[in-house]
Amino acid sequence: MFAALTIFGCTQSSKNSNAAGSALTDNLIPDTSWTTSVVKTNAEWKKLLTPEQYNITREQGTEKPFSSEYEHNKDTGIYYCVSCKNPLFSSATKFDSGTGWPSFYAPYSGKSVNVSVDNSEGTSRDEISCQRCGAHLGHVFRDGPKPTGLRYCMDGVALQFQKEDINQKLSKATFAAGCFWCEEAVFEGVKGVREVISGYAGGNEENPTYEQVGSGATGHAESVEIYYDSTQVSFPSLLKVFFASQDPTQVNGQGPDKGKQYRSIAFYRNDAEKQAIEDYIAQLNKSGAYSKPIAAQVIPYTKFWQAEDYHQNYIQHNPNETYVQVESIPRIKRTQKAVPELFKPEKLLK
Repeated sequence: MFAALTIFGCTQSSKNSNAAGSALTDNLIPDTSWTTSVVKTNAEWKKLLTPEQYNITREQGTEKPFSSEYEHNKDTGIYYCVSCKNPLFSSATKFDSGTGWPSFYAPYSGKSVNVSVDNSEGTSRDEISCQRCGAHLGHVFRDGPKPTGLRYCMDGVALQFQKEDINQKLSKATFAAGCFWCEEAVFEGVKGVREVISGYAGGNEENPTYEQVGSGATGHAESVEIYYDSTQVSFPSLLKVFFASQDPTQVNGQGPDKGKQYRSIAFYRNDAEKQAIEDYIAQLNKSGAYSKPIAAQVIPYTKFWQAEDYHQNYIQHNPNETYVQVESIPRIKRTQKAVPELFKPEKLLK
């Protein structure tokens, strides 16, 4: 149940201060692979947070309107929970609501926030809290912009912003090779990989849905975007994993998944990556390991569209599903067996 639509959104509180929170840690990575909650005593939270942060996040306080440095922040980046560093919102979903509080129309992922009823202040509202540590963040209302129509009215004190350029030390790679559930799980286990996102790339449709891509009419393929530390793993090494994770000779499909939306694509962001892909394909074609030529496309990277929340970390959340057991797990094991030296030891499946 959602609260009545009013600009009231949030109420009164203490003054804003994000300085201490911003100094807690640097080079944050949007990690949505966590599986355990962050639980601390009130005494531990008080040591970790400033008085203002503790009042907002642990005592359900509300900062004064127009007091947050984030209200009119236009920088590109991600807003994290100041308490546990869970990624909460992307700047891509931020908008100027005119209410005096930082506002967003959608969370970063399905693991970002929880919604519960708040009956304080003499009214019923939908409270937003961090899904990982339970920190109070603000409230949500049904007067936001499309496509969700929601306004996540957040206390800036509860947030920690990281500009995208701070994470430039991480490189990105984008691949498509059949079911993105499988590819995401494969690359999550690679040394030096910090995050893998499932989504769509290779077509022209704006904001494609799973159903649209599945129809084969968008030109997009199920893809994964990989954030990796190039000091720990190189792009050529990622190519080894990519080609080992599939049958690269299969045209428009992988295994039982048929159609253009499941085709194999190695996207390149620069001439060096293009050359590396073409050289590796030539090496595979000459190796004699395949009876047919490599069918993977080599095309320039343009845009990656993140898939719906329920697709992220799908295998981790649905380990007993038939497809996962019959197709995904064997595929991960085959890839790891082919290039075991590139995988984190704790991620190797037996």
